[in-house]
Amino acid sequence: MTIFQLLMLGASAFFAFRVYEHIQTLQDPKKEENLTSKDNEDNTDVQRSADAFSTFDVDSLVQKADEARENEDFDRAIAIYREANIKEDKNPEVLFKMGYTLKQATRYDEALEYLLESVEIDTQNPFAYKTIAEIYTELDDKEKSDEYYKKAVALDENI
Repeated sequence: MTIFQLLMLGASAFFAFRVYEHIQTLQDPKKEENLTSKDNEDNTDVQRSADAFSTFDVDSLVQKADEARENEDFDRAIAIYREANIKEDKNPEVLFKMGYTLKQATRYDEALEYLLESVEIDTQNPFAYKTIAEIYTELDDKEKSDEYYKKAVALDENI
């Protein structure tokens, strides 16, 4: 084997192991459905405390992504927001933060997709409208920029 083949084999093994680890942390929904109501009542507090410390919980993922974004590690933040979006689809906070981070990374087309989806779900977020307007300003689309600034100001005139 060549050195390149050995490196590729090692990389494949590493990623296979990481996937295996991730799969082991997932919960089986069929097991949860089969619990009786008494079992469900007994296990509710235990399950909640386990979820609170789960590294794969949506809230903890958003928190980790926020930290990465604050440290200007946009690629890592985007990857974590994507995982949070997969775990809880159509979460307007995750969609907004994903779009905002993509804007910071100057990936405007992708940012617009997430931000527009966010305002479809949560029409009361002035920051999302403002961020969309800023992107349209960067893209030299004054008409759309003005439209979204007006929507932002209508929700919060201090924005």
